[in-house]
Parts: sequence; structure tokens; C-alpha cells
Amino acid sequence: MDQIFLHSLRKTTARWRAEDAQVADDATGVNLFRLRMLWPVAAALNGLFLIGFLWRLLGAALPQAVAEWNLRLIWVHTFIVGAALALGWVVHRARQTRHARAANWLATGCAVLIMLVGIVLVAVDQPITPNITSYLIACLLAGGAVYLRPRVAGLVYVLSYVVFFKVMGWTQVHPELVLSNRINGFAACVLGCLCSCFLWRQFCTITLQQRQLEKANTELNQKQRDLERLTRQDGLTGLFNRNTFVELSRRELDRAQRQGSSTTILLLDLDHFKRINDTWGHPAGDAVLRHVATLASTTVRSTDLVGRLGGEEFIVLLPNTSAEAGRKLAEKLRYRLESTPVQWEKTTIAVTASFGLANTTVEEKRDFDTLYTEADKALYLAKQRGRNRVV
Repeated sequence: MDQIFLHSLRKTTARWRAEDAQVADDATGVNLFRLRMLWPVAAALNGLFLIGFLWRLLGAALPQAVAEWNLRLIWVHTFIVGAALALGWVVHRARQTRHARAANWLATGCAVLIMLVGIVLVAVDQPITPNITSYLIACLLAGGAVYLRPRVAGLVYVLSYVVFFKVMGWTQVHPELVLSNRINGFAACVLGCLCSCFLWRQFCTITLQQRQLEKANTELNQKQRDLERLTRQDGLTGLFNRNTFVELSRRELDRAQRQGSSTTILLLDLDHFKRINDTWGHPAGDAVLRHVATLASTTVRSTDLVGRLGGEEFIVLLPNTSAEAGRKLAEKLRYRLESTPVQWEKTTIAVTASFGLANTTVEEKRDFDTLYTEADKALYLAKQRGRNRVV
């Protein structure tokens, strides 16, 4: 059982160390933000204390011991105000220079400064009151103000208690009060250290969970984009599928009507495509279809739409294009297909296509279905007249 417990403890410790390293940069950023918020509060609050103690010292006759105690507190709070202002300047410089090491040390230095101020205030209070409230507040504040790695926090709290232990022996003359304060101080130190470690572990857990959530959201968004692409594109060629092409074409025709421009549609059907599949197999046919899709996409303009209707039939929408300009582009594409055979394994596959063309102007106001029907009729004529031609 002991071996199992020790093994589990080692695994947990190793995992925590790995997680600590993963969130170190995040903790540095949060610490810089917190320190930027902390120093004005510390300067203002201790400035008020300073004014109050000055007013008290100057406004009334105090016993000598109380006056000396009041004066020491004035000096301590003056130091705190100065330290807070200096901390603000250092934090500002660290944010400007983005110096990672300096930013890391700032959090530790701030925790040490808070503990030191708590010990000094307790030392100043001992001639008047035996309470150690200042040290208790410092222990809790140091653990909650900044995120410290557990080993760093442990070192800070151990060293602070050693100093506190010594200071109690120097400033408190009653042995019973010395013992009581040391015990209470130890409890405050342990409480503060546990608070610091707990907050660090909580920060690690939340940060890593947020990263996992962001990663999951990114993957989900990518899958959604892929799904949208699959629903809009033909899986083999990457061109618009029939439904998407029809939807986009109708939008384009509506726009052309509003702007008063002509639109041309090209239908192209590969000649004797079944012979290609029967002779070289369907993988060769797929290669031919991808080749045609690439040639069509690189021949037309970026504003034109290219889609695959299914099988070996493709369609092209040419916005702002007259019938004559559409015929020239179709001839260009027909020539490129004829003069660019597909290399498949150790053979060459000749590719030709028949084209049917239809056009509409703003005066004619023909819709997509009408244009498609006319282009299909023209394509049928092209095949009747011997294929590999534009009609």
C-alpha cells in the first residue's frame, strides 16, 4: 500500500509540475495585470494612513512611547507609499519591454515585499500591542494578490516565518507573548501558504480547461467549415455542386437584372466519357474529371462560377458577359481541353468536350431555368453535329 501511495504521489507531482510549466506564461500575464491594479490601491490606502498618523502626531500631545510608535508608523507607511509607486513604475516598464524574466521576478518580489511590510508593522506594534494582525493580513494578501508556484510560495513563506520568528524574540519582552505570537504566526504562515497553493492549482486547472475548450471549439468550427464546404462543393473536383451553383446563379441573375448587364451560361459535356471508364477504369475517369475542373477554373475569370452538375457534365456562369464573349471563352476552354491530354499511368488519354451556350440580356429577363434549358438544347446540337464544338 505504501508503495502504491508513493507511486501515485510521484505521478501526481510530476503531472502538476508539467502543468505548472504550461501555465507559467499565463500566470505572468495575470500577475502583471494584478500588480498594475494593486499598486495604486496600496499607495492610496497607505497614503491615507500616513495622513492620519501625521494628523494624530501633530494634533495632540501624546505620551512619549505612543509618539515614538506613531512616528515609526509614519516612516513605515511612507516607505510603503514609495515602494508602491516604485512598483508601479517597474510594472509599467515590464509591460512595455515584455521582459519575461523580469515579469516573473516581479510577482515573487511583490510577495516578499508584502511579507516584509507585515513583519515590520508587527515589530513596530510590539511595544504598544502584542497583536500580529499585520502579519496575518500579509500572509493572506501575499497568497492571494499574485499567483506563485507552490515551491516558490513555500520558500517565501518559510523564509518569512524565520524572519518573523527572530523579530518576535527581538521586539517582545514577555516570553509568554513571544511564544503565543510565534505559534499564531506559524498558523498564519501555513494558512497563507495553503491559500497560495490552492489558488495556483485552481488557476492551473481553469487555464488548462480553457485551453482544451478553445481547442475543442476550434476543431468544432473547422469541422463545421468542412461540413459547409462538403455541402456546397463537389467532393471529387472541388467545384460547386449542382444545388449551390443553381442558388448562386439565381442570385447573380437577380443582380444582373438590377444592374442591367448580360449573363452567359456554358454547359460542357465530356465526349465519350463512358469509353474512358470502360477502357482505363473509374480511377482514370476521376483523374480526367479533376483535370477538366482544374482547366475550367484556371481558364475563366475569378468572378465566374464553375460547377459540376453530375457525371461528366459541367456548367459555367459568366456574369457581365455577352454571347460573343462567352463563345470565345468556350472556344478557348475547348481548345485547352483538346490540346492537354491527361497522363494516366503509362498512357495518354485524349479529352474533348461539347459546349452549349445560352445568353440573356436585361431586356429579355430570362431566369436560370430558361437559360439552362436553352444551353442544354445547344449542347445537344453540338453533340449531334460531331462533338468537340461550341453551339
